[in-house]
Amino acid sequence: MANAQKRSSRTSILSLPTEVLSEVLARVASSSSADLFRAKLCCKLFNEVSEAKNIYQRVSLDRFEIVPWPKNHKVSRFLKKCRQSKNPEALYRKGVVDFFSDKHEDSALENLEEAANSGHADAAYALGIIYIFVGGDELKRKGMRLLMKSRLLQGRVNLCRQNLRALLRMIWVKNPVFLNPTPICCAMTHERKTSSWPMHPDEVEESTCEGCACDEEIRAICAALPYR
Repeated sequence: MANAQKRSSRTSILSLPTEVLSEVLARVASSSSADLFRAKLCCKLFNEVSEAKNIYQRVSLDRFEIVPWPKNHKVSRFLKKCRQSKNPEALYRKGVVDFFSDKHEDSALENLEEAANSGHADAAYALGIIYIFVGGDELKRKGMRLLMKSRLLQGRVNLCRQNLRALLRMIWVKNPVFLNPTPICCAMTHERKTSSWPMHPDEVEESTCEGCACDEEIRAICAALPYR
């Protein structure tokens, strides 16, 4: 009886329209890449449907190292498919690693911009930092707007900052733009808001001045760079 029910359940799943099954597997993938890989092994149909673009676009990369070592060709091919399918996290990781490592700057910015436009908060934060470092009035203003948008959600900006700092500690930052003097967004002198409580290293002081707020974010990221 139990075996009959199991076969019936499997048959009902396999009878779903391909687009519905693809959506089901995409939701599985967004929660766990391991569960997706297990599903691919279940049957030929699951394996074929799992190659859909929407699944690679939404699959979670939590189980994957940002900088895999030693290099695994299977993992590299998988992550490349994710980027080709416009997976925001995959685009963010590639963009940050390439730009800060001084590799393919143009494509790195394209990856970050695409991820940010899809709503990836970490990518928007990283772009804000990069634009300010690159400099020029227009890019600096654009970078400040991105950082201030991130700071509107205090809990979110803390996580973005921590994630970028952690990623930068994993790579060799070689882009000469980060060897330049620390950019300044506000040249005015303000009374700083201080707290009587000790601050966590990944936190920054709050400021009512937008320029000062951006300077605080820049200082926090500079602290993660080994040569500054």
